[in-house]
Amino acid sequence: MRPMLDPLSFNKIYKIWLIGFMGCGKSTLGAVLAKALGYKFLDTDLQISAQEGFSVAQIFKEKGEHYFRDLEKSLVAQIEQVPSPLVIATGGGLPLHAPLQGTIIHLHLDFESLYIRLLNDPNPRPLFKDKESLFTLYQQRAPLYERMAALNLDAQGTPKDLALQIMGFLAPKA
Repeated sequence: MRPMLDPLSFNKIYKIWLIGFMGCGKSTLGAVLAKALGYKFLDTDLQISAQEGFSVAQIFKEKGEHYFRDLEKSLVAQIEQVPSPLVIATGGGLPLHAPLQGTIIHLHLDFESLYIRLLNDPNPRPLFKDKESLFTLYQQRAPLYERMAALNLDAQGTPKDLALQIMGFLAPKA
């Protein structure tokens, strides 16, 4: 078993943003990472759903994508004002529409793995219409995620293993 890093050694890192395509595991990993670091965890899609009283899919359907993106931008501005350390799991489109301040970590999965996950996901994804359009969106977003991230991480591992990899990346270098 690998030794756990001291969460107090991460006290200079205030915001850790997990970005990536829908279904890559940002929310699951975010909760595990936050617990390991002693940080609070926030899932932007769940926060927006709670604030609006509707699911993300309902917001897209009733008020449109532009309205949802405005909600994301507003939430990012609110998060920037929070003085406590946070791990934030973003919706797939958020980092493309709102600038992020902090440490950005991109979770990457190959398209076929994502597609299978999304087919089996009980939560409807408003931008998942069919395999072809999903693949086009994947091809558009993947290079953008990679460029904005301080760490690009293959998300095939378990959440615990991925959290340990991130903690190793974040650990102060001696």
